[in-house]
Amino acid sequence: MSLPTNEKTNADLKAALEAIAGHQIDASPEQLQQIIRAPIPFSNYSFTPQPTTPFQTNAGEVVSRNPIFILPPVCSGSELLDVSGVTGTSDAGNATLLIKNFLCPNESGRFYFEPVITVATPASAKPSFLTVTHSLVFEPSLQNATNVQINIFSWDIHGAPAPNVLVNFRCRVPTSTIIF
Repeated sequence: MSLPTNEKTNADLKAALEAIAGHQIDASPEQLQQIIRAPIPFSNYSFTPQPTTPFQTNAGEVVSRNPIFILPPVCSGSELLDVSGVTGTSDAGNATLLIKNFLCPNESGRFYFEPVITVATPASAKPSFLTVTHSLVFEPSLQNATNVQINIFSWDIHGAPAPNVLVNFRCRVPTSTIIF
């Protein structure tokens, strides 16, 4: 993308960016164009490998229990995906995310399982509340989920949808590589 470099366009660009930022920006036209072209980090993630030996450190564990009978919990080693990112809610006060959109493109070919743990926090000085739901996304030809959908809803202090809230989120989910 090539940006025009005339003075009026630069002034308009700077004014628009200052309106978004809510303060003056001390940058030259060249610096502003570099900022616009630069990729902005919006997520990070790590995979915790499945343990290969008993008592391996830095290995993921999934703890399961029977919801009806009181039995000791059962633990099983599992690879875990821990992803966090930044997003924003829409004018309607919601956002729908797919976990795969926050991973590098080469991280395809994975199954995802419960329990999916999600947390979202408003990144704002203005009071607002968030609620979060998730669901596993299945492809018709496969038995296991190939994505996780996270739904974030933002609310003002009166319980009405709050538009355009900046959100930090985190999701941790058991995963495994698809082997064909």
